[in-house]
Amino acid sequence: MALFRFSTQDFSVSERVNAFQEVYASIANIDIDSSQQHPPFVEMVGRLLPNLGVYETIISPHSSRRTRAHVATENNDNLALVVPIDNTAIVIPENEEPLRCLPGEAVLIPSHSIHQALNTHTMSIAVIVVPTKLIATRASDLNKHLMKKFSSANAPEIRLLVGYTRMLMQMKDDLSPELAALVATQIHDLFVLLCGAKQEEAAMAKDRGLRAARLRAVKEDIVAHITDSELSINQVALRQGISPQYIRALFHSEETTFADYVSGLRLEQTYRFLRNPLHIDRSISTLALDMGFNNISWFNRIFKQRFGLTPMEVRNFLIKR
Repeated sequence: MALFRFSTQDFSVSERVNAFQEVYASIANIDIDSSQQHPPFVEMVGRLLPNLGVYETIISPHSSRRTRAHVATENNDNLALVVPIDNTAIVIPENEEPLRCLPGEAVLIPSHSIHQALNTHTMSIAVIVVPTKLIATRASDLNKHLMKKFSSANAPEIRLLVGYTRMLMQMKDDLSPELAALVATQIHDLFVLLCGAKQEEAAMAKDRGLRAARLRAVKEDIVAHITDSELSINQVALRQGISPQYIRALFHSEETTFADYVSGLRLEQTYRFLRNPLHIDRSISTLALDMGFNNISWFNRIFKQRFGLTPMEVRNFLIKR
């Protein structure tokens, strides 16, 4: 459940071309050629969970090929959802038209696919790998999605899946087996929804995977804007492309409300500031206002309710230490 990392920067300058064209190519099971105009570079971070591999790769301009010889040596029957993050990727299936994937779009590549790929710029790519049978049994018609492009406008699951990928890459600690299984299940559910879930599977996946991913995205949005005194449920809903009523339902499922969650985060952060010597010169009212509270009397009241102490009592405890 731990992170693993591969980078050509870990090799000496004289060995980096070989690391790019041999070591990384072996990991990805492809042939790869770097651009002559750019030094070869790749850094891949990944995490393995139950029936799931999640990867984020930064790679220099290159072309790659997956041939029949590669397919013949493939030991797994997997699906790889490939999502370019910040530049355009071109995937060329055998005997088919090229797929030009813009940032945020995606292509679903089975492990038996014969294809080429071309990246003309250094780019970041998110890749999510799952066993084919795990998705095929829950999707109504998986084959029609293979080697096809998903538009980000028509597939909101892509953004949620990439969000999960980023979260897993940023977590430095190992995941417990229970948490790893939970995260894997939620990602599988989103994957099934993306690929056209059967009716009964769609209901289960929306209730389990989609709701969990939506709630996580809403909470991340709140954290990013927590110091904004004008932060509102309507603003978050607009940014997330969902309704305020849906956000209320998400927090209701956790037996709380949007307003209580926001206030709780602000109170916890203000409490930490009050106990931090680095903030000893900032007045209590300034700390509260900077954390988005615009009513100091109300702040003092709910602070005492939450912690059993007034903000001044918490500050005085720090001064007396």
